Parts: sequence; C-alpha cells; structure tokens
Amino acid sequence: MYKEFGKDKADRILKKAREKYSRLCEENAEEPKEVQVHTRKRIYPAIAVFQAMLEENVGRETVASILNTFHEEQSKPAGEAIRILLRIPALYRLVPRFFAKMTKNFFGEKAGFKARWLRADKNEMRFDMLICPYQDICVRHGCSEIVQGFCRTDDICYGNMHPKLHWGRTKTLGLGGDCCDFCLTVR
Repeated sequence: MYKEFGKDKADRILKKAREKYSRLCEENAEEPKEVQVHTRKRIYPAIAVFQAMLEENVGRETVASILNTFHEEQSKPAGEAIRILLRIPALYRLVPRFFAKMTKNFFGEKAGFKARWLRADKNEMRFDMLICPYQDICVRHGCSEIVQGFCRTDDICYGNMHPKLHWGRTKTLGLGGDCCDFCLTVR
C-alpha cells in the first residue's frame, strides 16, 4: 500500500483497518473457535481493509483487485510446499482421503460451512459446498468482490499438485454459482 498510495494515505488506511478489524472481532466475540480460524485470520482483515480503502476514496474495483492479488500471492508458498511434499513417491495416492478428512475438520459445519458429500474414497473426493462463510460474511458486509480472491487461493494451492492428481471446480459461490463443486481425482 505504501508503494501504491504513499506513506500518509497508507498509514490512514492501515489505522482505519485496524480499528474496523477490532470492531468486527468485538461484535462477533461469541463465534466458535472453528469459525474464528477463518474470520480472524482472513475474512475480517480483508473486510476491514476493503472498507478502510473505500473511505480513503480508493475505487471498489481497485480495492478488490489489490485484495484478491494479495490473497493469491499469499497462497503461492503453500502451493509450492504441497508440490514439494508430493514428490515423495506414491504419496499423491493418499491425497483424496486426506483432503476429505481435512475438509470435514476445518471446513465443516462447526466452522460455518455446509457441504453435500458426493464421494470420498481413495480415488476421488467430490463434494458441493453449499454454504460458505467467506461468501456469506463478505456479502453481508458489502464486499462480495473479494470472495473470488479467496476462491482463487484454492486453485493456486491445489491446482497442479501432482501430475497424477486432478483438482477442479466448474463453479463457485464467490463467482455466482449455486455451490462450489469441488473435485480431486487420482488419474
């Protein structure tokens, strides 16, 4: 932000964003810990910065682009780490079951998500995410434009994990779909 807006404006944005973030956390202090993993680390900071930038007369499209690019860039090291880990021979075969378990634990109903599971076995994980707090909370706070950056982080982390794994979605809630149709298949 300092490079884009200069020190004074960036400092004002950051100060406002910290205040907004604190207020969001206070207003939602009763959230379960499983939800806070998502709201405190990703959703509320993005909303706070979004709103602070708008108050400093940064256009919505510019704000969304900055935040979406930031989240995409932040996900690249995790994606690279996954690709390095999956160089271990035959480890890729465990990924669909591992991802199903991880998804149910960290992106389950206790965390504010709702999924319809279609398949979870050694060859494929397939489910439709029907409710997503990233989508719902951002829409409620008037910044639906930033959800696509969160969605894109999945593709950056999990796309091209291994030549024998295929990751994909044809739609997401963040881009107007009726669900996010996740699929991870061993080829």
